[in-house]
Amino acid sequence: MSARSAPGTAAAPHIVDLVTHNSVEIPAEPAVIWPFLLDTNSWKQGAKPVRESGEPDAVGEVRVARGQSDGVEYVLTVETVVLEPPFRKVVKLLTGSPGDPGWAAWQLVPLGDSALVSYDVYSRHDIGGAGLSVEDYLASHRVRFDAELAELARLVEAEVSVR
Repeated sequence: MSARSAPGTAAAPHIVDLVTHNSVEIPAEPAVIWPFLLDTNSWKQGAKPVRESGEPDAVGEVRVARGQSDGVEYVLTVETVVLEPPFRKVVKLLTGSPGDPGWAAWQLVPLGDSALVSYDVYSRHDIGGAGLSVEDYLASHRVRFDAELAELARLVEAEVSVR
């Protein structure tokens, strides 16, 4: 997300490329995982975008998250640009950073009784007000994305065990 300092607390911009690839094998078919993938607010950490326009869970849906942390305002706009149920979802990420847009993509690859879920992100972020080194910032996102995929797997596995 782009950080915009509150008035009078401007930090020098420090643009960082966030490029990640995370994956997890989930013991379920893509069609079982898909509804959970669409409901990212149930398993993703951080900002929780709310729908502002477009049809829910369809190409063209726009979701926006706004927040503030330590006097820094954050805005994240997420637009669904590709939806190929139950195998692929791609969103455009707008953070207000000069490098916009960024992208996030989920791909589900069937592996018999399971599926490989991969999550790829490319975006640019201004971390000037974050107080983190580039290495710490990137590492924190890699760890967070792994934890999010683990939570997705946990939710899906709980659903499968109930069936």
